[in-house]
Amino acid sequence: MPALPGNQANSPTVLQIARQLKADPTFYNVLGGAAGWAAEPILTIANEVLSRMLAENMPWIWNRAIVPPFLTVSLQQDYCTQLTNIGWLETGWRIDINNSTSNSNGAPKPIFSLETVRYVPQASAQSVPFNICFVPNSQAFLGVWQANTAYGCGYGVPMTPRTPIQQFLDVNGNILYIDSTNLGLNIESPGYTGTILTPPGVYPYGISGSTQPAAPPNATPGTMIADNTVIWTVADTNGYAMRLFPLPALNGLCWWINCQYQVAPPVLPTMQTTIEPIPNYMVYLFRQGCRAMLYQFQGNPEGNQMYQEWEETLTRALRAADRQQDDNSMYPSTSIMGQFNPWMSPAGIGAAWPYGPGPYNY
Repeated sequence: MPALPGNQANSPTVLQIARQLKADPTFYNVLGGAAGWAAEPILTIANEVLSRMLAENMPWIWNRAIVPPFLTVSLQQDYCTQLTNIGWLETGWRIDINNSTSNSNGAPKPIFSLETVRYVPQASAQSVPFNICFVPNSQAFLGVWQANTAYGCGYGVPMTPRTPIQQFLDVNGNILYIDSTNLGLNIESPGYTGTILTPPGVYPYGISGSTQPAAPPNATPGTMIADNTVIWTVADTNGYAMRLFPLPALNGLCWWINCQYQVAPPVLPTMQTTIEPIPNYMVYLFRQGCRAMLYQFQGNPEGNQMYQEWEETLTRALRAADRQQDDNSMYPSTSIMGQFNPWMSPAGIGAAWPYGPGPYNY
């Protein structure tokens, strides 16, 4: 995740936090005394404080990251990634990447919302995806490799081609998948106008060979394996896959899926480790949490009260963003007179609904 200005670049280390706390005589001995610096209990406490600050009910903007956007495949529900640090999905959207419009020519490509959910099961229903969740790569639904078969790309063509599921388990236990992020697509990528397009990046699609490809046992994630003209990528077994619902329809539109997530709390292994991703202007919250838990560790009766005060301060800091409006709304399916849906249908645009076609127009 990129460092934000004034943020992670200069985050203090656990040792620097301990040095600040050791100035309080109450903690002098528990943090090492005259002998120097004791790694415990401060290292364990620092990890617990970090985990609490990045818990699921703490959706900090500065802890947000982006899932590398990927293309949908007909009837493929799960899409492996190399990401290993997803805490939870925050929001998502799908883009009609083959639409010939673009922001540069004054007509943006159509963008629709995806609802991020905790879990969806395997499904057979085909339609436009509107739910997304994440599962471990090891639990993703995989296909079966097929010899001498075209593995097609949905970008630059009028509709998603018929193609086998583009991920499978090889004979050495590696998950191999076609990584559409190699195409280098963006919101300004040309759309389909009658001529089949080939994007400028690495093109991993093609026709498979006669012998199933395989990576070495415990292959390094990201390793590319050639299979005639198809290029497979080794997935991280500790990574996560994106799961869509319903299935992208056979011969339907190809969608470019975008998603944002909250990064899972990292582990602070040593005293010299920085407390990233806590930004500098919130180090006071981290230090306050460590102070309260040190009081609890020592059995000080004030510890529980200090911890409660820290929780309240933490919540107030998060809720300071409540003055920013969330773009989450509900709209009626029909008007008060029982007419057609004025929000979902462009035909219903009128003086009472001046916003145009809704983002939930599935």
